[in-house]
Amino acid sequence: MLIFIVLKVKHEHPWLEKFFVPLLGVFILHWTFSLVKLLAFSEKIEQFAYFGFWLNIVWNVVAAALIILLWNFVLRIKTSWDYQSLAGERHDLTSRLQETKKEFSRSGTGQHILRLLQYCKHQWIWFSTGFIFLIIYSSSRVFLPHCIGQVLSNIVEGRGVAVLVRSVLLMSTLTFVSTVTAGLRGGSFTYATALVNRQMRYDLFSSLVEQDISFFDTTNTGEITSRLTTDCETMSSTVSTNLNVFLRNIVMLLGSLAFMSTLSWRLSLVTFIIVPVVGFVTKVYGSYYDQLTEKTQERIAVSNHVAEQVISTMRTVRSFACEKREAKKFLQHLDEILHLNKKKALAYMGYMWTTELCDNAILIVVLFYGGHLVLSGKMTVGNLISFLLYQMQLGENLYNISYVFTGLMESVGASRKVFEYMVRKPKILHVGMKKTPINGEVKFDSVSFTYASRPNNPVLQDVSFTVHPGQTVALVGPSGGGKSSIVSLIEHFYECDKGCVLIDGNPVAEYDHEYIHQKIALVAQDPILYDGTVRDNIIYGCDWATEEDVLNAAKIANAHNFIMETEKQYETNCGEKGIQLSGGQKQRIAIARAVVRHPAILILDEATSALDAENEHIIQDAIAQCSKNKTVIVIAHRLSTVENADQIIVISKGQVVQQGRHEDLLEQDGIYRALVHRQLLGHNLSKIH
Repeated sequence: MLIFIVLKVKHEHPWLEKFFVPLLGVFILHWTFSLVKLLAFSEKIEQFAYFGFWLNIVWNVVAAALIILLWNFVLRIKTSWDYQSLAGERHDLTSRLQETKKEFSRSGTGQHILRLLQYCKHQWIWFSTGFIFLIIYSSSRVFLPHCIGQVLSNIVEGRGVAVLVRSVLLMSTLTFVSTVTAGLRGGSFTYATALVNRQMRYDLFSSLVEQDISFFDTTNTGEITSRLTTDCETMSSTVSTNLNVFLRNIVMLLGSLAFMSTLSWRLSLVTFIIVPVVGFVTKVYGSYYDQLTEKTQERIAVSNHVAEQVISTMRTVRSFACEKREAKKFLQHLDEILHLNKKKALAYMGYMWTTELCDNAILIVVLFYGGHLVLSGKMTVGNLISFLLYQMQLGENLYNISYVFTGLMESVGASRKVFEYMVRKPKILHVGMKKTPINGEVKFDSVSFTYASRPNNPVLQDVSFTVHPGQTVALVGPSGGGKSSIVSLIEHFYECDKGCVLIDGNPVAEYDHEYIHQKIALVAQDPILYDGTVRDNIIYGCDWATEEDVLNAAKIANAHNFIMETEKQYETNCGEKGIQLSGGQKQRIAIARAVVRHPAILILDEATSALDAENEHIIQDAIAQCSKNKTVIVIAHRLSTVENADQIIVISKGQVVQQGRHEDLLEQDGIYRALVHRQLLGHNLSKIH
């Protein structure tokens, strides 16, 4: 065995992993043989008294345990044991080596458990309180089997009513103490669980809202929601509630072992024979269950994303009569989850078969050997009854601990993605400190940009232009040309691959995050309103705004009149994503939300697209009045929106192809003139030509 360990340390031989199970079998046989030999020799008192006998037994047991622990440690450090073969999956040597590298980069199970437990230290008062009641409860429960054994022994031996009454009163007292402390213990741990869940969800949400926009471009909303709800609930339940169960059963288990050892050390050794077998089965089952849980959580996240997508677009689903199609699609995802849960159920069934078989087998052996000890005068009947009760309690404690272990593996599987999101560093760090007054100059200096989700499709290529303070500049061109990407870079949603975006001559990244977004206001083509009042949506992000600011902004956006016509006026609820309002009303509230900030740079991404001609003209006049000493950047497809701009920049295929005023560009034989002549600003250029 030592030779194999040396080979494993000095050389990376994946085939050596196959020797783990046979070596573990040798260890179990060695362990069993040592204990049986001890019991056999103990029958002869004259040999049992020799010190050499004890030294030999201890050496056999300790050496076997140390060798297998050393091998397992080396195996964990160098490679990962591939439990996927238990699921019927096979890997060739190359794929297994790749899997080894992948597993090496992941945090170990122990590290995840320690990180989960770290959340408990912040609520140490409640956990300490629960632990004190737990100790009292477990201690009182540990004495009950001994008392029961004494009561039965008194009855059998006929020691009298007085002795029986004392034993029953002691049992009643212990039962009362355990009942009271059980409730106090459960309440303390339950409240601690709620506190841990609150902290976990807050930490995850705080990390998510700090992530860069590209993270949300590549991550499904349903998956994020699943991590924030289901996974956090699983983690907090395990780390708190199961911690309560684990500690309680550990205390009772240790107490039971102590009483069992005092009652009969021989029967205690018989009980210990089964420990390595149960430990091996638990190890294999736990690792396999951990993998299945992680896969299950991933599939649940996907199904949540599908459900969220369908529910949020129910009008489209209904208009195309796709209800049954979407339900069938969702059922397919549920079937995948069911298939994984079926594997978990089969694994659990095998685990329960093994552990139950071991428990019953050892009980039969204890009964047989205990009867032999009673008949030979080495043990009393009362002590045998008490020992059997303690052994049954020990079996119950081990079962509860194994149940906690199952939940712990489930929590570890759920925690991997949660902790990955928690520790993920955003690509854009808001470290800028500059808060100098902004005049509104925007400059693109040889900017190139590619989305992380589409690395092979450059969006902008060597784009350069300057927007001077107070100018109104229109970005026009075919759809997909890069106009909205320019706006995203001005907002610092992404970092440029090359070049730099400058605000008043300073890189946008140098400005304080909150300050720069007070000075730059965006009205998107499809504005998002939150489930709240009209007033809350207008002052979103600028709680300092006064009532006068709100009214003025609404009037400028031509929203004041329709707001006042509603029953609750500015206290009217907009509904989720503004569902209670029309498209034009949502757009006007979004414009008011931008204007109320008194921005230095106002960006309108087709902001008037949902308005009728009359309202569009009124809003354009209002924006023209409020845009004095402000820079206005407009993305528009309508000729009426761009013809009065101070400067028009034509973007096509990620490049600036034309630049100038409306009249000048009409004189040039280019894209802009073709777009104007057809009044189809925004169509694909290939279709226009």
